[in-house]
Parts: sequence; structure tokens; C-alpha cells
Amino acid sequence: MKKIQTHLQNLYLLIEEAGSLGELARRSGYDNPSALYQLKHRLEKQAQDETAKGRGIQSALQAKLENGMGKPAGWMGRKHLSKEEKAEKAEKAAAEAALAMAAEAAQTRSATVSRHTSETQITVSINLDGTGQSRFDTGVPFLEHMLDQISRHSLIDLDITCRGDLHIDDHHTVEDIGITLGQALKQALGDKAGICRYGMSYVPLDEALSRVVLDLSGRPGLVYNLEFTRAMIGKFDVDLFSEFFHGLVNHSMMTLHIDNLRGINAHHQAETVFKAFGRALRMAVAHDERMAGQMPSTKGTLTA
Repeated sequence: MKKIQTHLQNLYLLIEEAGSLGELARRSGYDNPSALYQLKHRLEKQAQDETAKGRGIQSALQAKLENGMGKPAGWMGRKHLSKEEKAEKAEKAAAEAALAMAAEAAQTRSATVSRHTSETQITVSINLDGTGQSRFDTGVPFLEHMLDQISRHSLIDLDITCRGDLHIDDHHTVEDIGITLGQALKQALGDKAGICRYGMSYVPLDEALSRVVLDLSGRPGLVYNLEFTRAMIGKFDVDLFSEFFHGLVNHSMMTLHIDNLRGINAHHQAETVFKAFGRALRMAVAHDERMAGQMPSTKGTLTA
């Protein structure tokens, strides 16, 4: 029974390839196609009968058909895919290749960037598909506390070291860390194919509430609505947070909206912003399974 079905399916394939049964008969050396019509009818009848034990197509006729259509010897006795099956197989292979590319991209979404000037010497390592592990050595403890919020809530691994001119003040260190972190983020994202692109988060902390919305658009822009209730948090000048985010935005090429909606405690205000930024970033850099490696932009690129 299996032999009959294989022969019948292959006969169908040869007829489809030749264009008609009559043309198949002509190519196979028959002046009259009636013999092949009878063969086709017999095989179809036998294929419908599960108890049939027919011989299928005789070897001499198999050879004629194979030679007439340029098939190798023994082709009729092997199972072959139809056009529809080939198309389905190709589509499945393409989908698997896209998933493999996405998986490969996920494994390589990391970067290390060093930036050395006369004011700061900075190295930033980033892994977008990490677990939120972080290590900081910058000489600015409160900034490190905020950077830890980004890492922990984005699940992005961060390793940042900086030697800056802290004997003057923290300005260059904070701004340049933002710049270098932005460069590392841009490099780790690559062409951004398959990512969610957009991210947003509201985060409360006691009386404080902040909203952060971002777009990894390839176009830098910062809207910063954060009026701190005092100028210093410990020894840290809160004006420097604006410098940090300007550096980050301009070099990561993202659009970022930061709004502190309410808050009395300046520490709480800052912490809600950085936590919300981390969670929004986590959403934006995540792989979108439905995109399957496609570019999340109608213009086809997010890097130009």
C-alpha cells in the first residue's frame, strides 16, 4: 500500500511538472497517453483500498518516466515534497532562521566603551540581557546609588569605573558617565531589529511619583520636568541629574520624557525617576517575539 501511494504521489508530481499527463506521456516516449491514463486510474483506485496489495508501477515504466523527465534512477520509489510542502518547509525554515538570528542577537547585546579625556577616564560595560548585576567605582556615591536603580530595575548588567576631577566638583564625572553609558547602550543595541522600541513606567516612592517614557528612536531629545525640593541630596548637587540625562540621551540617540509628578523628599524624587527610567528601558530593549527580527519602524531603520 505504501509503495502504491508513493508511486501515485510521484506520478502527480511528474504530471504537474510536465504540465499535463499527455505531455508526460510524450516526454516518456508514448505516442498515445491512454496507457498513462489507465495507470493513473488504477493507482488511484488501489490507493483508496486499504487492503490493496498492487504492484504499483512496474520498474520498466518507472525508468521510462524517470528518463523522460530527467530524474535519477530510483526517483519514483522515493517520497518527494509537493510544491505546497516545499513552500511550507521553506516558510518554516525562514521562521526558524529569524528566531535563530534573534537568539544570536540576544547573546551578543553587550558592549564595552572607554572614554578618556583630560577631565575623566571612564569605562562602561553593559549587557542588555543580564540579570541586573552591577559594579560601580566612580567616587560619587549617590550617583552610584541611582545607577544601581537603573541596573536593578532594567535587568541590565552594568559595570562602570571612572577616575574624574572630583577635586574640582562632580560635574564632569556625572556628565561624562551619562555620555559613555549612552555610547555603550547605542552600541549594544546594534540595528535595534526586533526590539519593542518604546518603554514607559510610573514609579511611586511614598509621597513621590514619577513618570518616564522613552523611544529608542535614533533621534535624541530630552524633556525634563523635575523640580527638586532642595538643591543638595547629601553632598550631591541635584542639577547634575539633568547633565547626566542630557549626555545619556544625546549619545544613545533616544527620545526621553521625564516627569516628576509630585514629591516632597528630594531623595524620593530622584529615586522614582531612576527606577522608572530603568523599568521603561527594560521594556524598550526587550525582544518583541511578534516582530521576529523586523525593524520597528516604517522607515526601515532606527540608526539613520
